[in-house]
Amino acid sequence: MQLSGLLDILRDSEVYRALLAALQARAPLPDQGVARAARSFALAALARDWDGPVIFLTGRIDRAYNVSEQLPAWLGDAASVYRFGEPAPAFYERAPWGESAIRSRLAALAALLPPDDFAAAARPVIVTSARAVMQRTLPPAAFRRATLTLRPGARRPPETLMRGWLAAGYEPVSLVIEPGTFSRRGGIVDIFPLAADRPVRIEFFDDEIESLRAFDPSTQRSAERLEQVVIPPAREALPEAGPPLAAHLAGWLAGLPAEAADAASPLGDAEPLANGAAFPYLEHYLPYFYSNPVSLLDYAPDNALIVVDDWGELRDTVAALEEHALAARAEKLAAGQLPPDHPLPYLTWDALAEELESRAGVHLGRGLGAADDDESGAAGDEPLLGVLFAPEERFGGQLRPLATRLRGLQKDG
Repeated sequence: MQLSGLLDILRDSEVYRALLAALQARAPLPDQGVARAARSFALAALARDWDGPVIFLTGRIDRAYNVSEQLPAWLGDAASVYRFGEPAPAFYERAPWGESAIRSRLAALAALLPPDDFAAAARPVIVTSARAVMQRTLPPAAFRRATLTLRPGARRPPETLMRGWLAAGYEPVSLVIEPGTFSRRGGIVDIFPLAADRPVRIEFFDDEIESLRAFDPSTQRSAERLEQVVIPPAREALPEAGPPLAAHLAGWLAGLPAEAADAASPLGDAEPLANGAAFPYLEHYLPYFYSNPVSLLDYAPDNALIVVDDWGELRDTVAALEEHALAARAEKLAAGQLPPDHPLPYLTWDALAEELESRAGVHLGRGLGAADDDESGAAGDEPLLGVLFAPEERFGGQLRPLATRLRGLQKDG
């Protein structure tokens, strides 16, 4: 279903245009008091009109998922909507992040940080949650260093390319089907970039790239030629940082009890860390790899707009996650399951709030301590966008009564 035409109703209103002008002037704004059900609609209008990336930040994971599913209906299929996902484990928990979370996060980071010589196809809209944005990630400079742009005619020895891909977290396979993998057959190298929809076939003449072609992973048949291909890193924790960390942790690992020497304990991580290899628990050590705490917000350019779903809810969610993380750290330290010097794996509320307040942004909720649910609309004294929305009768998915009601409203002005 395409609803993008309805955005003009909001975009033509004087209240909305005043809000947009205030945002462009970086003027301070009060919370907008928009009913929760209308916020995806308001977000879509802002994404349509804002000259830069838009990041939507909400406290709840389910809310982030719902908004990311709704936006294509408001913005159309051509919209570049990315879901910056949450790692599966809690903070300090040694467990795999999950492939879908890793892919979604790296695709969003790549969309916010295209190479200098590669124009982004569209202004991205990033939808994320408190848990996802708290998680520390690799610095933008490291992301850029690990990103490679290939073009026909360039001299790129295949062995050098593959060594670089291993260091960036890609894994060698016999047949490229999944993102984050590569293979070689003579003068042909296949790779599936993490942020791409399809894998790429690189044909070499000696060390020179003769052609770049997308191909279908199910049939392995080549398709159209490509003028250039951008290959971002495949992990937020780059395996190349593993060997120094293995040496640093050697004393602590040696002190673990013998019964812990299996793949379910940190002892099982010593060898892949020392070898600079990708392995399922690599992201657990990410805080060691980069001394400067960095989040998604550090990837946002100066012209990015930060849209906060509800400031109070965001603050409370971050506080709860911090409290849970501190308890988990104490428990794991007492059990000898965490090195005493394990760095903080997340950004605190103070750090996040300071970054958010320094950006162009708007809070769509009702303000601290105000009621906010799906039933009630904005009160008459609510500022700006909130006055444009009010609850309606429920139509239960029946389109004919809805259309009749809309025609009546239109007739009445």
